[in-house]
Amino acid sequence: MNIFLTCDRIRKIEENMLLLDKFKNRDQFSSLDLAIIDYVLEHPKEVMDLTVGELAKVTYTSPSSVVRLCKKLGMKGYADFRIKLATEINTFLINEERIEVDMPITPDVSIDEVAKTFLNLHYQALVNTFSNLNFDEINEAVELLYNADCIEIRGKGPSLVVGLDFAWKLGKIGLPVRSSPLEGFDTFLRVKNAKNSVGVIISNYGKGTYVNDWMHVFRVNNTKVIMICSNPNSKIFQQADVKISVNSGEKDRASKLGSFDSRTSMLYVLDIIYSMIYKKDYNLNVKSQYEHGKEIYKLEKFSNEISPFKKEL
Repeated sequence: MNIFLTCDRIRKIEENMLLLDKFKNRDQFSSLDLAIIDYVLEHPKEVMDLTVGELAKVTYTSPSSVVRLCKKLGMKGYADFRIKLATEINTFLINEERIEVDMPITPDVSIDEVAKTFLNLHYQALVNTFSNLNFDEINEAVELLYNADCIEIRGKGPSLVVGLDFAWKLGKIGLPVRSSPLEGFDTFLRVKNAKNSVGVIISNYGKGTYVNDWMHVFRVNNTKVIMICSNPNSKIFQQADVKISVNSGEKDRASKLGSFDSRTSMLYVLDIIYSMIYKKDYNLNVKSQYEHGKEIYKLEKFSNEISPFKKEL
């Protein structure tokens, strides 16, 4: 298998980027482009009802300028642009504005506004991720993990928390998974007689010494690698056997409030993978969890009966 992304695949990823994310790269647009872009950002729903001539008129540009911008954004023309914009309208919620993922709140917001903002932030992340899912790659990841005799999961910071949650779920249905929450204890150790080892790397930006080392060690040990990343242009990401790109709008900067968007996107993708694995042995897994639940209930009942703190009724 060719471990590098093809030009067509990179182009497809870029085409699937949200228009609003493309709009952020303002340096690549002319003054006429920006006049149109700013109007679209301020009046997204109104644009849906405008012809190319009407949009040109309200932005003091020309129909040809509008069409050129559409093509620069990867659209075939204005009609294609409106269809793409329509699919993104669902992510305009509070005040018809998208949530700024790196700094979603301001100093003067109320608790009610914070609650609504994060409700919409997570919804926005889910819609963005769903619209860009590559089901072929997800199915390939499912098959690799299901048939693996050793699964190693790697992540750092918030990505590690996401990875540990995934590892716990896989372990609950009997898959041979390992992941350490302690830095320095995640060195890959070859499992005796393991023939189908799989490594899972979860990384927002797909760069850094840790991520590079994980990929190197997996490669040295002939381990198939599944990588989940929000940066499709990462050189490390391109080395993975299965590349799952999540569409996070977060920037690589220390000043952001937190990794909310990427965490939600990665949890969503991993929940899909886990569910697809679970259903392969659905009846067995349901029965196993039922039996496990009964044992837990017996232990809790026994513990309550012998507890010295049990109150007399």
